[in-house]
Amino acid sequence: MPKGKELKFEDDVRALDVNETSFEAIIEIHHEQPSLTPYECKRLYNIRKNEEKLKSLNLQDAKPVFTPSNPKPLKRKNWTPKFKPSTPLEPSRKSARIAGIDPVQYNTEKIADTKTDYIYRERQPKVKKLKYEDIADIKSDSSAPIIESMKNSAQPIEDVSMSQSQVVEKLKTLSLEESHISKICQGRISSLTVHSGEKLLIAGGSKFGDVGMFIPGEKKTTVRLEPHSNIVGGCQFLDSKLFTSSYDASVRMFDAETLQFDEIYSGMETETFFRSISVSNVNEVMVASNDGQVIKIDVRENKKIAAYPEKINIGKYGSLWGLNQNKLDPNYFLSTSNSAMIAAWDQRNTRDPVDINSSHEKSVSSAKFDPVHGKRIVSVGYDDKVYILEFTDKSKLKQISKIKHYNNTGRWLTKFQANWHPHSDEYFVIGSMDKPRRIEILNTKGNLIKTIKDQDWINSVQSLNEFHPVQNVLVSANASGYCNVFKNRNE
Repeated sequence: MPKGKELKFEDDVRALDVNETSFEAIIEIHHEQPSLTPYECKRLYNIRKNEEKLKSLNLQDAKPVFTPSNPKPLKRKNWTPKFKPSTPLEPSRKSARIAGIDPVQYNTEKIADTKTDYIYRERQPKVKKLKYEDIADIKSDSSAPIIESMKNSAQPIEDVSMSQSQVVEKLKTLSLEESHISKICQGRISSLTVHSGEKLLIAGGSKFGDVGMFIPGEKKTTVRLEPHSNIVGGCQFLDSKLFTSSYDASVRMFDAETLQFDEIYSGMETETFFRSISVSNVNEVMVASNDGQVIKIDVRENKKIAAYPEKINIGKYGSLWGLNQNKLDPNYFLSTSNSAMIAAWDQRNTRDPVDINSSHEKSVSSAKFDPVHGKRIVSVGYDDKVYILEFTDKSKLKQISKIKHYNNTGRWLTKFQANWHPHSDEYFVIGSMDKPRRIEILNTKGNLIKTIKDQDWINSVQSLNEFHPVQNVLVSANASGYCNVFKNRNE
């Protein structure tokens, strides 16, 4: 090896921090094996040194005290075959943007034209004259008691006012039995009415367009008709007839004599649908429409004979919700709307209302005259308020009291409506969102007079509540299509 490389090798060995004895031994190893690097020569020196030490201690033939046991073979995991679909899978979705594919172009103008201001089921016009057997879910023989009850003449309504103690005593006798509960509709009940005949008969309309009728008792009878294709906004008995209004743009009348559900008016041409209904005589019907008008219909000629206001002004009056005629003077009626307005109208004036009250801050679901004197009005709003108004001199809506009441039912429950006790202008019934579920009887000052509840049978919100006009009976309905009848067991 050249002298220069030899000197460099020695410098590299000294850099490994070795003593003089180790240095000489490493150089000898380098002479034996010139191809090794300084580090490899030092490593080989250490190995030889350790072997010599083992020989001096006679440890070469020593055996380990603890011999490792044979390890157990690992168990093979259960093998599951790969899933092989019987039919070929669809290709996975990929981004059209990354693939450079142009987006689909839609005709936005056409979509805007078909879009409506409300979201309900598509309106499907039905035949104008519907036979009972074609729309009933049971045979006419089985529903004969319901038809006969409709034919019975209405009981005369006694003009008797009751004191608070008398009203409370009457309400204390009300109870609920299993035979007084029935599912009359497929979905949420959106309207409710009670026949004033001697035999108890209830009818209700649902959000799916069906109308159910129910006779409670040991031999309870229930029949369900399908006259409409959308929400039944209003229904009302009058003698042997049942009038209904719907979001499918039709107003119909069921006659127990002819067993037909006839269409008496349609708003399909003007894209109008109807919510509440009010009937004061068999020849005239009034309905509240979504375009802000109350329409009066002649039942004999099946046509519109008046509208309030005469010209549509939805910007001022809003979309109507409630409608109620004064029983003592049917010329006067009330309309409520989503514009937080209560309007009092005179049928003899189609241009402007008699007066407008704007006490509510949000949509007003109902406003109703008291049945005793026809002067007081109870209204229910979505602003969690119940207002008591007075119709003074048939010209002014004057606020008497304001009652806080939680009315925010949401989109899945029917809006609350307050109804007067048939023999009082001091007490009214309204649903409640409180738990346990209940029905509340309040006075005009907002004091809770009575709560009607039954934890065995009432476990849902009773949005709609109606008193029988003559008998001591209270009827309620919920969002599951069930109807409950509270009455005196001894009667």
